Amino acid sequence: MLAKTDNSGLMRDLNNNALLSNDMTSLISHRQEFYRKQEMQTKLNDINIMKEQIQECLSLRDEILEIKQMLYTHIQRENKCQA
Repeated sequence: MLAKTDNSGLMRDLNNNALLSNDMTSLISHRQEFYRKQEMQTKLNDINIMKEQIQECLSLRDEILEIKQMLYTHIQRENKCQA
């Protein structure tokens, strides 16, 4: 059951004592803000995932450079032994 309040844009739900707005402009504005926040959160999550992927790529790059250096050193040793 709903009861009117002093504010013409609000009503009170007597079952759970909640204030309910009957202003459509307010409702649409609230929904738009909610969707904007959701979109920003999604974008932030995507950015964080990309940051993790970049860090992983940089780590792999360092490991590959280390392996290349070890191979180069090994090849040089082999060439000295054969000479």
